[in-house]
Amino acid sequence: MKLINSEVGKFLPIKTDRGIYYGGFQNSLADMGVSKFYRDRSCVVTAFTNAYLYMYEKNKIFSLEEYNDFHYDFYKKLTPHINGVPTVISLDRRVNKIRLQRNLLLKSHIKEEMINKAPLCEKIDFINDALAKDLPVILINWISNDIKVMNHHGVVITELNDMGDYHELVISSWGRIYRINFNEFDKQFRTYTGLIYFER
Repeated sequence: MKLINSEVGKFLPIKTDRGIYYGGFQNSLADMGVSKFYRDRSCVVTAFTNAYLYMYEKNKIFSLEEYNDFHYDFYKKLTPHINGVPTVISLDRRVNKIRLQRNLLLKSHIKEEMINKAPLCEKIDFINDALAKDLPVILINWISNDIKVMNHHGVVITELNDMGDYHELVISSWGRIYRINFNEFDKQFRTYTGLIYFER
């Protein structure tokens, strides 16, 4: 299952001096005066910005300045702390400021786990339910020793592909596309993983 606009150049394309980004890049908050300390803790802010703009501006090509207007506004509302925005529950709670300011419903759907993990099939079903409705899924994860891109990070899932003997996650992270073996990610030791998507 995949978003309608999941391909590079179609999923939230952002024109930059370095080419077209695949969704936002948290370091672009430097242009808005955000320190490196808080940029490093703003991956979930970027993931939410990506999900929001896909839902509301799906077919637009953004300049970096246009993207950063939203990015910085959401940064101020979601207020990452020393541990960033650590869980999907905390993200959903902080999104209340955006719901109120923009008069939006943004109904949330949440699945999270700590040491005791749910069956992989339940997570696959959850992600596919969202993608079938053309809604991006935000994934927040703490420890990921085997798949480094997912270590203490928040990303947007744009595709979940059945490869036969495993499932492949396609994600937007740092303005790039990454492909991850979801089965390998899921079976490793993890202390927290949360999934959330929003409906308009």
